[in-house]
Amino acid sequence: MLKELVRAFAELGDPNVRRVLWLGVGLSVLTLAALVVGVDWLLGWAARTSYGWINATVEVLGVLGTLVVSWFLFPSIVVAVSGLFLERVVDATEARYFPALPPTSPLPWHGALAASLRLLGLSLLLNLLALPLYFVPLLNLPLWLLLNGYLVGREYAELVGLRRIDPATLTVLRRQQRGMFWLTGIVIAFLLTIPVVNLIAPIVGASFMTQRFHRFCGEMLALARRSA
Repeated sequence: MLKELVRAFAELGDPNVRRVLWLGVGLSVLTLAALVVGVDWLLGWAARTSYGWINATVEVLGVLGTLVVSWFLFPSIVVAVSGLFLERVVDATEARYFPALPPTSPLPWHGALAASLRLLGLSLLLNLLALPLYFVPLLNLPLWLLLNGYLVGREYAELVGLRRIDPATLTVLRRQQRGMFWLTGIVIAFLLTIPVVNLIAPIVGASFMTQRFHRFCGEMLALARRSA
């Protein structure tokens, strides 16, 4: 696993991968800014009461809540937005480490957009539901890693797998290698918790999952190609 992770970081030296990085980071920051502005507007609207102490309390709690929510949701936003471009990272990784693979069937842009929106919506929903538990010391980080590790692992498995096999076969693969996909997702999710590193984590994660996917699922992929 460590070797694959080091290789994933090395992919940042690829010019095509760096372009994906800057696109993903820029759009993610814009998305987060829009979210913060929206929350700020809602708090300003909610604080318009005739009681000064209520307004002050709402504003203080709102600022703290916005900071906490932004910290927990920013990784989901980065992954979802970067997902629009991560197929290029998978291409670069496969070309470098798995050159014997046959050509792929790339997902159309609207398919990538739908997948990213689905991930973003599901991540926001589940993380908001779990938000009260994120304030519990010692429980918050493990819970966040388990939840988002599952989400990220599943989404990245689809990113890599659906280029080469049909959804039904991928579902079987995910069940057979459930632990591998979840653990890989947890590693990527952990990278998303580290300031600055979280900006490159989706890129590293896509390359990391690509290598893990072909290592553990290569035989079934070959079988699927022969039976096609």
